[in-house]
Amino acid sequence: MSSEIDAAGTLAAGGLVAAALDKQDAKAGEVQTICPNCETAIIGHYCHECGQSAHLPRSIGHIFHDIIHGVLHFDSKGWRTLPMLALRPGTLTRDYVEGKRARYVAPFSMFLFTVFVMYFTFAMVGGPNVNFADAVQLDPKSVEAAQQELVSETERLKALEAKLAAARAKPEPVPGEAAELKGQINELRTEIGIMKATLGTMGVVPRDPENPDAPQPPDWREALAKAADTDMKVDTGNPGLNAKLRKALKNPELLFYKMQQSAYKFSFLLVPLSLPFVWLLFPFRRNTHLYDHAVFTLYSLSFMSLLFVFAVLLARIGLISFPNAMAISMFVPPIHIFVQLKGAYGLSVGGALARTLLLSIFAIVVLVLFMLVVMALGAA
Repeated sequence: MSSEIDAAGTLAAGGLVAAALDKQDAKAGEVQTICPNCETAIIGHYCHECGQSAHLPRSIGHIFHDIIHGVLHFDSKGWRTLPMLALRPGTLTRDYVEGKRARYVAPFSMFLFTVFVMYFTFAMVGGPNVNFADAVQLDPKSVEAAQQELVSETERLKALEAKLAAARAKPEPVPGEAAELKGQINELRTEIGIMKATLGTMGVVPRDPENPDAPQPPDWREALAKAADTDMKVDTGNPGLNAKLRKALKNPELLFYKMQQSAYKFSFLLVPLSLPFVWLLFPFRRNTHLYDHAVFTLYSLSFMSLLFVFAVLLARIGLISFPNAMAISMFVPPIHIFVQLKGAYGLSVGGALARTLLLSIFAIVVLVLFMLVVMALGAA
C-alpha cells in the first residue's frame, strides 16, 4: 500500500507545484484568433472547422489536468451518466446508440473509469476479505459426509498406489497397466487435493485418515500447494503452460496476487468475451447491430464493477456483513440486466425476463473463461 500512497502523494505534490508555477506564468495560453491547427479564423470559443479550443494553455498545471481528465474522464457528464447508469440503464444505452451522446460519458471511457476506481479502491483498502466459514451455514451432516468421502478416497488412493507398486514389481509387466494406474492415481490425487482445499476454505479441518480423532489443522493454501507438489493433473494442451501452472499452484498466494493484477490489466477482455453471447440474444434482429451490443456490454460491465466496489467497501468498513455483500453482488445484477435489456432493446416483460435468464447463464460462462485466461496470464 505504501507505493500507492507514495504515488498519490507525488501526484498531489505535483499539482501544488504546478499551481505555483501557473501563477508565475499568467501569460501562457493566450486566446487564439486564427486556429493553429487548420488556419481558420476562429469565431467564439472553438474553431468551427476542426473543433479545437481557441484557448491553448501552455502551463504545467494543464498537463496535470490532462492526466487526471485522461484517466478519469469525469466531468459534469459523469454526474449525469452515473444516476442513469444505476437507475435507467436501458434509457442510457438507447440514448447513446441513437446519437444523444454529448450529455453522457462514452461507454468505453466509463468502463475504463470503473476499472480505475476498482484498482485504486482495492489497492488502498484491500480486496474482498472472503471468509467462507462466516458466509455459509454449514450442514453438519454434509460436512460429515464430505469427511467420510475424503477418508474413503484416501484409502482408495493407497490401494491404487499398492497396485502400481505390484504392477511395477512383476517380472513381466503387463503393457499399459502401470500407465493406466498412474493416470488413475493422478486424477484421484487431484480430487483429494480439491476436497481438502474446499473443506479448508469453509473453515472445516479435513479429517486425517491415519488419525481421525486428532486431525492437524491445515490451511487451504497448504492443501493446494501440497496437491500441486505431488502429481496434480494439469492439462491445458500446452506442456509449457502446464508446467508453469503447476509451479504457480505451489505458491497459491503469489498466484492469486498475480491473477488480481492481471484481472485489472486485462479487464478489457471481458468485452470481446461477452459480445458473442449478447449477440446470441438477438440473432435475427435486423435493426440491431454489434455496436449496440458493445454499448450495452460496456455500460453493463461498468455498473457491475461499481456495484462490486460498493459492496466490498461496505463490508470492509463494517456496515454490512460479508454474506450481505455477497447477496448484493448476486441479486442486484440480474435486476439491472432486466431493466437495461427492456429499456435498451424495447422488449416486453416476458422477452426481457427470458433474455435476462440466458444472459445470467452466459455471464457465468464469460467469468469462467476470463478467470482461466487470467490464471494462465498470472502463471505465465
